Amino acid sequence: MMIDQQPQTDSVELLDANLVKVLLVDDKPENLISLESLLYSEGENIRYLFAGSGEDALKIALREELALILLDVQMPGMNGYEVAQYLHNNSKTKDIPIIFVTAIVEQSSHVVAGFEAGAVDFLFKPLHPYITRAKVAAFINFFNQKKELEKANKAALNLNRELEQRVQDRTKELIKINKDLENFVYTASHDLKAPITNIEGLIKALQETLNDNCVELAETNSILQMIDNSIDRFKNTLTDLTEVAKLQYQEEISHDCINFEEILDDVKSHIKRMIQESEAEIYEDFSFAPGVVFSRKNLRSIVYNLVSNAIKYRDPVRKPVIKVSTYPEDAYIVLAVQDNGLGLKEQDHQKVFSMFTRLHDHTEGTGVGMTIVKRIVENSDGKIELESELGKGTVFKVYFKNQSLG
Repeated sequence: MMIDQQPQTDSVELLDANLVKVLLVDDKPENLISLESLLYSEGENIRYLFAGSGEDALKIALREELALILLDVQMPGMNGYEVAQYLHNNSKTKDIPIIFVTAIVEQSSHVVAGFEAGAVDFLFKPLHPYITRAKVAAFINFFNQKKELEKANKAALNLNRELEQRVQDRTKELIKINKDLENFVYTASHDLKAPITNIEGLIKALQETLNDNCVELAETNSILQMIDNSIDRFKNTLTDLTEVAKLQYQEEISHDCINFEEILDDVKSHIKRMIQESEAEIYEDFSFAPGVVFSRKNLRSIVYNLVSNAIKYRDPVRKPVIKVSTYPEDAYIVLAVQDNGLGLKEQDHQKVFSMFTRLHDHTEGTGVGMTIVKRIVENSDGKIELESELGKGTVFKVYFKNQSLG
């Protein structure tokens, strides 16, 4: 026998979602009505459902979202313990709190059996109105708090998903903007090469014309030399910009096992004049890690920038001493380039890798070289760090992923 005191109308069904539902189970209808009367309070957002047997109680529990079940122990057919055990073993109903209502004399054996079946509490007949209402109210409050928490968690989850989507959208937008900017730099650097080459040719033609006409003006030659120097700097900047843009879109680069000593010798040969003029001393130690699997062209660019910068930004009061070494560390091969140059203030460390940033003006440079180095390293899943102290020198550490040719 299943008893429901509320009329089953469409309006009531719509309101069910806002009601806290409590199931009262007893094989005697008068007991159900009496228990509801004891619990009922005007204005409460609670709906009491009736079940006259264990079987009916299971049907309602599987169908409805219940805050609490008050379950009579002694019933024909399925008794209260059996109903509780079934509910406790069902994934959909296992968390519904059950209070046993019984006229059995309070004995430890019955209490233990009840708790083992899944009960959370006992009410012994005759029911004490205050205690009964207090216990039911406590579980209903707990249910309401749980629902509020679930609602808050759901809102937080939705908000988190919304924020993640915003981040993804913003990231896509930034990537697109960055690609557009890189594409512009790449295109502009290529498009500007032709007019610069033309200007360079015109300057040479002008100089030849002046010489052919025996025009010997020291001031004119000085101006032409300055124009030549400016053109060279412009060409170097365009070359560096093209290199930066290439790094963004470059195809898969072939990797080989590259010998560090071989690369350094090539770099030293290229900057031989710079080394001689500065009287730089370069010491190397590749005994702990002689080589690395990497792009030859990119590794040369890294070593060239680090070593040439160590000479460029030397301290004018002492001879430049540069130590180049390699060693394994965790999953990396580390290339360390240490100098005794000018050094950097701590707040300027990260500025070193920013494009067009030059922290010293006494030497020529485009301010792009270290940006290129950083991109090469990070595009290969590596990292670059620096330690520097103003007036004492700098150590750059490049971390290459330690990998084998596969």
